[in-house]
Amino acid sequence: DVYGFVDMHSHLLANFGFAAALFHGAPFHRLGVPHALPDCAIIHGEQGRKDFFGFAYDEGADSDLAALVPDMLGGELSFDNHATAGFPEFTEWPNSRKLSTHQVQYYRWLERAWLGGLRLVVQHATSNAVICNISVGEGWTRGRYDCEDMTGVDRQLDAVYELERYIDAQSGGPGKGWFRIATSPAQAREVIAAGKMAVLLGIETSDLFDCHLTPREGGPRCDEAHVDAQLDAYLARGVRVLFPNHKYDNAFTPGDGSNGVIEAGNFLNSGYFTNKGLDCPTDMQPGFDQGPVSFGGLLEPRDVFQSTPPQDLSNLPNDPILTMLPFFPALLEPEIPGDFCQQATFTDLGEHLLDGMMRGGLVIEVDHLPRRSYLRAYELLAAADYPAVGTHGRDNNARLYALGGLSTGAFGRCHDPALPGASLTDFRERLRLMTEAGMHRSLGFGFDFNGFAGGPGPRFGPEGCTTPQENPITYPFTSVDGAVTFQRPVAGERTFDFDTEGMVHIGLLPEYIEDARHDGATDEDLEALFRSAEGYLRMWERSESRGRALRGE
Repeated sequence: DVYGFVDMHSHLLANFGFAAALFHGAPFHRLGVPHALPDCAIIHGEQGRKDFFGFAYDEGADSDLAALVPDMLGGELSFDNHATAGFPEFTEWPNSRKLSTHQVQYYRWLERAWLGGLRLVVQHATSNAVICNISVGEGWTRGRYDCEDMTGVDRQLDAVYELERYIDAQSGGPGKGWFRIATSPAQAREVIAAGKMAVLLGIETSDLFDCHLTPREGGPRCDEAHVDAQLDAYLARGVRVLFPNHKYDNAFTPGDGSNGVIEAGNFLNSGYFTNKGLDCPTDMQPGFDQGPVSFGGLLEPRDVFQSTPPQDLSNLPNDPILTMLPFFPALLEPEIPGDFCQQATFTDLGEHLLDGMMRGGLVIEVDHLPRRSYLRAYELLAAADYPAVGTHGRDNNARLYALGGLSTGAFGRCHDPALPGASLTDFRERLRLMTEAGMHRSLGFGFDFNGFAGGPGPRFGPEGCTTPQENPITYPFTSVDGAVTFQRPVAGERTFDFDTEGMVHIGLLPEYIEDARHDGATDEDLEALFRSAEGYLRMWERSESRGRALRGE
């Protein structure tokens, strides 16, 4: 068995998605950190006033989209959004609770996580054409290439190999770096056994293989032959993990049903109104696909998922605001309360994709599927005796474990002095379910860093827990295996304080584990964490074995 833990969901290179025009900061640069993590005004404008998406996303339900319309037309926010200074000041970013459009996985920070025991990382290439087209089309920022999802995916796949070569160069030459891309479980085992970090390549994007729900002019004919060819091509590039969908509807399945700005984006991506209703499966734990309809004017369920779209939004890349303008009244209608869910499931082509993924031995991610598609995927996976993974923490763990699949774990943030170990309650409950299913006792993380996901927050200070907290992090402390001594983390002129700032970048992962130890994490708890890379490899091996069987090999 290998020893070390896994981050099952990561986006190291989001700066290459979105036409390199939305997300700021790179995990490496050949000229060093001043060029990798410079002042973000080059993308986000002075005081972050051009970071419209970052502001709206960070504010979430508190953002007033109607109030932003004049600013959108004017090309920048009418107020200061955030301090932009990067290296060496890092005045305001990275930040665990906001400023989600900024890099938190610079390679030296990732190296510190590796020193703390991180031995397996799943690096997902991601992008979003709608967000990119609005930002670039309105001139808020300048794109380096087109906004299509697969363009961003291809750039990130190229860049991760460049990152591997760069770390090799810092480590003495080809093959000597601690960051190694693995394309088979056996290769990953060799990497980890050598004390290095194995990296799997994945894709998490909405318009997978350019298979839009509403085909683009000049785009490919998305049929079974195209899907098969794309699966072969991306397997050849090293991809081993795949989401059938992300946020938006595509030719394979409805999107995950997220509300808020994602709901509006789904409409803009296809020209279809929101296809949600109250007729929802009752035997399925809800995830993204639940809750109210954020924009009441967009609710218009349809009988046929792939019918002709009622609106032509094909000019969105060229003139976003004018294309959207007729629909602003609908976007400003109030929320419709209730537990709505997507009213469609996998298309025939989507089932063909899922079959091809299984035959290819790919690791299949299911947490962005809406309820009906999730249930159908589970039927197909169970029939094929094939595992799957859910790396967004949705509450369908028993189904996943029954397949021999995996979910992610996490430690709670607020400690209760009267109940030592309370922050590990959910972590231990997931382990209990795994044990009941007869699985290898292992549970890893899925931080989704650089995927517009905030890190674990602080326990102390104004943004910390509302209840009194004890036993903060003290320095120096040692890694779980005792091999590494950690001092207080510093980047440029900034010293990071995990207690009052939280996990502001991946390099504070050792503090995250140390903080759990401060709440009574036992050797048994930590053993399950540090066996999680092994657990992931066993699941991957099972996927490949079932793939061979399905191919008749």
